[in-house]
Amino acid sequence: MTSQVSTPAELAGAVYKATIREKAAELKRELIRQTLEDIDSWLKAVEVEWQRAHPEPMGRPIPPEELEAYRNHVRHEYYEWVEPAFERYLDPDPDAADPMIAALRMIESWFQGSQDDAGNLATGHAGLIRINDVRLEMGYWEGDLQKNFLDNFLSPLQNASLNQAAVAKVVREQLECNKVIYIRRRKGILALAEKAIEAVRTLNHGRDPKSYKWGTLVLAVTGTALGVVPGAGWVAAGALLDIAATIDDGLAPEPQPTHELGAPTAQEVAIKVAEAMSKMDADIAGEESKVRTALERIRDGVVAARTGAGALAVPEPALYWASASEIIDGSLRPRRR
Repeated sequence: MTSQVSTPAELAGAVYKATIREKAAELKRELIRQTLEDIDSWLKAVEVEWQRAHPEPMGRPIPPEELEAYRNHVRHEYYEWVEPAFERYLDPDPDAADPMIAALRMIESWFQGSQDDAGNLATGHAGLIRINDVRLEMGYWEGDLQKNFLDNFLSPLQNASLNQAAVAKVVREQLECNKVIYIRRRKGILALAEKAIEAVRTLNHGRDPKSYKWGTLVLAVTGTALGVVPGAGWVAAGALLDIAATIDDGLAPEPQPTHELGAPTAQEVAIKVAEAMSKMDADIAGEESKVRTALERIRDGVVAARTGAGALAVPEPALYWASASEIIDGSLRPRRR
């Protein structure tokens, strides 16, 4: 399956960055407002500020000027972390890998091709067609060196060139899976901001908080069973990420909500937002590790396939080492007409 992963417009470029900044600023404003206006949230803030300023238990009336200082702390200190925390998710950009993906797709198209019954090579790159010219020219010669050159060099060269397409394809697919992971990351963090804003806005002055659940979904499907390079089983089944299955699963499906954001006070909602971010970070790290492992497996496979009789190896022909006397004495001679 040829896949094309396009970042949804709302999760791409300047649109996404503007939206995440806007949502983060809105969440910060709502946290401040509700901390000052919601009874439980304000009492919690007063208790924290009193304990910070006084060693004795809170009992006497708090002077108005001291309460105003508490409000200023809420306005200018409590939630200063919110916007920088969300801005951490501005990057990486899912589209940053597009030039590399496009280059691999071009390489894949260049080397992708087929051979007919006569051994002629059909590819997307004009330079590789020259292999057919060489095969035609060698057909006017005969002898041991001619047969050796065709069987042990020219045919492996054809096969290896076609196998290059398979290598480019599987590397491209791993990068596309990584792009899907970052697309889902962006969707997840935007959903977190929106749910958190709702959870803060509905704080209801001491009554039971409403439930607002959020879920992270960054999983890229694993377990593809590819015979990546024809005739070479150098990548084990299950070692790679499967872009076809990932796309079939949905580029950015709705995640299963698992993390409760609703809480009795604004401060507790803020804590749950921070915990959700930690969950997101852990999931991303796990998925990036899968991509790294897949690319390492491919690298190791390519190294192995380039040696000996591997699917990417092209041995030097005996003709390269032939002396003039060997050629002149008849090992390679023009075919009689």
